[in-house]
This record gives sequence, C-alpha cells and structure tokens, in this order.
Amino acid sequence: MLAISGDSAEDSRTFAERYQLPFPLLGDADLAVSRALTGVTSDGNTLPGIVIVRGDRRIVERRLATAKDDRVSTAGLVEALDRALGTHGPAIADDQFGAIDRIQIRLDAGGGHAPGGPTGVASLTALAPLGRFVVVGPRASFDLRDAPVALGGELALRLPFANDIAALELGGIAEYAPIAPRGAIVGGTAVLWFAWSPEWSLELTLEVDREVGASRVTGAFGVARMFETPW
Repeated sequence: MLAISGDSAEDSRTFAERYQLPFPLLGDADLAVSRALTGVTSDGNTLPGIVIVRGDRRIVERRLATAKDDRVSTAGLVEALDRALGTHGPAIADDQFGAIDRIQIRLDAGGGHAPGGPTGVASLTALAPLGRFVVVGPRASFDLRDAPVALGGELALRLPFANDIAALELGGIAEYAPIAPRGAIVGGTAVLWFAWSPEWSLELTLEVDREVGASRVTGAFGVARMFETPW
C-alpha cells in the first residue's frame, strides 16, 4: 500500500517514522499527484480521498470526500480494497470490536419466586460461540432456598444487534442438584447483554425453570469477562 500526503517528502518521512507506518508515505508538495488523482480545492488544499491503483497502474477505486468529516471509514476502506482487488480483509463493523465472537464468563445474581417462596439466586456460566448464532457452555447455580448448588450446562440461540456488541439470547438449561433436595432442573432463559468494552459486558437475565417438581421464576443482573477465542 502507498499513501500520498500533500506535505513535503521530509515531513512525510517524519510522520511515517513517528507512527511506524508499515507502508511507504510519499510527499506531494507541488500537489501534482493530487491534481491528477483526486483534485485540489480553490484555496490550494488537497481534496480528502482514497484512490486504489493496481500493479498494472489501472485505477480501480476512487472515493472523494467533500469535507474533512466526510472521509471514508476504516470499514469502508477495507470494503473498497476487497472489492477492487478481489481480496478478503478483516471483518470490521463500524470500527467496533468483535464482542459477538468472544468467550464470556458470566457471574449473575438476583432473586425471584421458588417453590417454597421468595429466594435469592446466583450463577456462574462460561459460554463459547459456535458460529454466529449459537453459544454453549457449562454452568453452576445457587438457590438460597431450594438448591444449595446445581451443576449443568446451557445452550442458547444468539441474536446479535448494535454492530455485534449486544445480543438477545434465548436458551435452555439443564442442571442437577447433588445436595438435598436432590433432583434435575430444566428450564429456559432470556438474556439481554451489552458489551461496553472488548473485555467486559453487562447482562439482564429472566429465567423460568422446573425444580423439585415445581416452577421457579427469577431475574438477575450480571457482569461478564470476555476473552478472545483460541480458534
């Protein structure tokens, strides 16, 4: 890749060294290249734009902006390069991070109504994405009234939105409580989560399940630590 600046060659080299750019940056002090490829404003400034020239010197993409705040985004540049050169660059969604592709370790706490009355609940869940729309993983939960500890897993359908930094998950859980009252726990969950950084997210959970022969309805608030997948 070659970038052309309206500054002198010396200024361009200084800029490239300062930011350790991995591609050549050439100065265009007399604006000759700018006039030929993008254009120059009436007051002598280079029009902001992106021009992609193939190795055979053919111009395959030209995008010009009318103002400084109308420049091509990083996602738009990658898309233009892929389209013009037949390549496949990194997936970028409005310069956001890929929260949807990360493993989440969630800690949730809340309360609701259990077979014996009001109760408090907590859970620790590790979910890994299987593709874009499915997550699965182990889970341990705690019920203050009826199940001191239960171990099992969760499988959920994930519906991402907001540039893949948020999602609605509709899933099912299956657990077993080894301590009295012993028994299987099955149910469903609805989770709405939002990532405020590449490493952390918040979630709201509604859970309806069947334990020890009766229904339980609970709600919880949680926080998750997110990790990049090794695959």
